[in-house]
Amino acid sequence: MTPAGWADDDDDLVAEVKEALKGSGQEVPSRMLEAARAAFAWRTVDAELERLQLSSDSFRDDLTLVRGSAGPQPRLLVFEGNGIGVQVEVSSKTVIGQLYPTRSGLISVICASGEISEARTDEMGCFIANRPKSSGPMRLRCDTEETSFLTDWFTT
Repeated sequence: MTPAGWADDDDDLVAEVKEALKGSGQEVPSRMLEAARAAFAWRTVDAELERLQLSSDSFRDDLTLVRGSAGPQPRLLVFEGNGIGVQVEVSSKTVIGQLYPTRSGLISVICASGEISEARTDEMGCFIANRPKSSGPMRLRCDTEETSFLTDWFTT
């Protein structure tokens, strides 16, 4: 149930906006139309990228439950999908990893807060990125000449 005066779906909302603009007697500025089209195009950007799924996580490994640990250990994660993968070690200060099969690319560590840290891979597909200072979920985005992909969100 929607409050009185609220649109139930997109068609109702568009009709309301058209009606509101019709009475103003003014055309919508072209820069506003361009900005609206650009924002609308971003709605599916995640769906257009290859998605890699978590296939291995050291936090699920029984060895992490052994007593006598020397303190917080880095988290080891592996993401895979469609013949490409990335192995990652996440510590309190860095994100270290390697793409496989070996390829060069730009790795972005993206926090849910919007903070981003970037690093380029070397000739072996290895990278070291500073971990963003934001706490909370993060994910990796990789852009190579052949493809772009996102990992699942993870926390440490």
